[in-house]
Amino acid sequence: MFILEKIISSTLLSPLPFILIFLYIGLKNILNRKIKFGIILILIGIGTYLGTSDFFIDRFLFKLEREYPLISTVKLRDADVYILLGGGIIPNSAGGNVPAGGANTRIMKTAQFYNKYPKKIYVSGGTPLQNKESESSVYKRELIGLGVPAEDIVIEEKSRNTKENAVYIKKMMEEAKEKKAVLITSAFHMPRSVKTFDKGEEGLIFYPAPCDFMAKSETENFFDYIPKYVNFKKLGLLLKEYVGMVYYKIRY
Repeated sequence: MFILEKIISSTLLSPLPFILIFLYIGLKNILNRKIKFGIILILIGIGTYLGTSDFFIDRFLFKLEREYPLISTVKLRDADVYILLGGGIIPNSAGGNVPAGGANTRIMKTAQFYNKYPKKIYVSGGTPLQNKESESSVYKRELIGLGVPAEDIVIEEKSRNTKENAVYIKKMMEEAKEKKAVLITSAFHMPRSVKTFDKGEEGLIFYPAPCDFMAKSETENFFDYIPKYVNFKKLGLLLKEYVGMVYYKIRY
C-alpha cells in the first residue's frame, strides 16, 4: 500500500502530467496534419521528461562530479591554505542574508578541514546585485559560527565569477608567498574551477576537494524514471557548467 501511495504521489506531483499533455496535443496535431507544430510539442515533452528524470540527468552530472576524487589526508596536510569558493547567497531572507543551497555544504566541509588541520582560509565571493553584503562576508560569519577563528579567515569581496575568483585569490597567495592550496567547491563545479585556477601562474598548486555531491552513479529503482521538478535545478547547473567551460576556453 505504501509503495502504491508513493507511486501515485510521485507521479501526480511531478512534471509527468504536463509532459503527457504535451505529447497528447502534439500527437493530435500531427494526426490533424499540423505536423511541424505537433513535432515541436512532442520534442518539448520528450526533452522535459529526459531533463527532469534522474536516470538521464544524473548520468551527465555524475560524469562531472566523479572527475576529481575526495582529497587525501596527505594533501590536506601539505597545503598552505584553504580556498572556499562562493556558491551564492539568499539575500534578505527571513533569516537575513544566508548561504544558498550547496554553499552550506562547502562551508561545513571547510570547517571540518580546518578542525583537522588549522590553516588560513581564503573565502572568495563578491557582492550580488541589489545586495550590500558580499558572499564571502556571509560565509565568514557562518565559519565563525562553526568554530573557525575570525583571524584565520581572509575574505575576497571583488569577484563576480569563477575566473575572477581565481585572479584575485592567486594574487593574494602570491603576495603572501603561499604555493599550495586546497580548493573547496561543489563537485559539479570542480572541473571548471580547477581548469580556471590552473591557468597562468607557475608554481601554484591547487588540490581539488569536491563536496556537495548530487548525482547517483547508477539507476536504482522505478522512481528514477519518474520526472521531478527538483531536477530542473540539476539541469540548470549542468548547462551552466558546460556552457561556462566552453566560454572560458574560448575567451581565456
